[in-house]
Amino acid sequence: MLLHIATASPPYVVSQQRAAEELKRRMGERPAVARMIDAGASRSGIETRFVVVPDADPSAGTRFYSTDPDAPAPSTKQRMMLYKEWANTLSVAAVTDLLTSTGIAASSINRLITVSCTGFSAPNFDYHLITTLGLSPDIQRTHIGFMGCAAALVGFTSVLESLRYGGPEHRTTLLVSVELCSLHLQTEPTRDNILANMIFADGCGAALFSTSPDVHAKARLMRTSSHIFPASAQLMGWEIGNTGFEMMLSSELPEIILQQAVPVARQIIERMGLEPERIRHWALHPGGRAIIDALQNGLHLTDEQTEPSRAVLRQFGNMSSASILFVLKELFSRTHLEENDWLCAIAFGPGLSMELAFLKGI
Repeated sequence: MLLHIATASPPYVVSQQRAAEELKRRMGERPAVARMIDAGASRSGIETRFVVVPDADPSAGTRFYSTDPDAPAPSTKQRMMLYKEWANTLSVAAVTDLLTSTGIAASSINRLITVSCTGFSAPNFDYHLITTLGLSPDIQRTHIGFMGCAAALVGFTSVLESLRYGGPEHRTTLLVSVELCSLHLQTEPTRDNILANMIFADGCGAALFSTSPDVHAKARLMRTSSHIFPASAQLMGWEIGNTGFEMMLSSELPEIILQQAVPVARQIIERMGLEPERIRHWALHPGGRAIIDALQNGLHLTDEQTEPSRAVLRQFGNMSSASILFVLKELFSRTHLEENDWLCAIAFGPGLSMELAFLKGI
């Protein structure tokens, strides 16, 4: 059962308009590039984003990225050092909020599942959580990395396995996703870089699950499903470069989702003995306005059903895998799942891959 979701955001917030102007200065003043940046900003569905780099604050005394276009970009090592600092900070903030809200003792958690595709260190923020918040030193750990925006729902599969097969005693599982996309700003004026720079942001989400009958729960996690689309590796992906992670993000994604992913999602739902029309609540990964539009049109969803996803996109941007936890939190803040209500969460990752999770009201 899903007990609660908490989130944490960095202190620096940037408007989409200011981000576009800043990006135009960094990518050069060529009119064609400027037009692409303005188009990306206006079509994104984003108003503000939160980031860990102080560059978002005009009054900040220090900057992570130099304003001199001829200055060397921060190295991957420098980016990973900042990743480690902020991954620790944000994960502790989100999990502290989660434990306070539920009253669950940190020492009672049996399983810790961490998720991130924007940075690595060893030990990672899972170790920091254990030593800082008093989680059991015997806790079982799983880390899910480099699986993109769908990675938190991949984590839901591990959650389901931990709750079902963890042993005869009551099980409590903590899932934490941290993504710091702003650490990977790339200023070469390519279409992929412009698109990535105009939608991605930073954030942390944490969710707590339990099999105990004595806790108050929001929903029951019923099932997860995965699908990898053939000949789609070129549509979305990451590579580790000398100056951060380099992203590949095709502008064809919305059309691919509408034409290929939606029919597969319908088949998965039908194999469960359901129809999309029977699913009342939807948590769609806010990968951009066109992604949500494609899912809404293909699944025949109402504006009300997509509003939690659009609200997160407007306020926070695309925080990669952490985004779906923000959407679920927003959805639960707006509504209560009745006993027979179904909720479907959908996200996409490199591959192209699609992950779905199904929850039901209690």
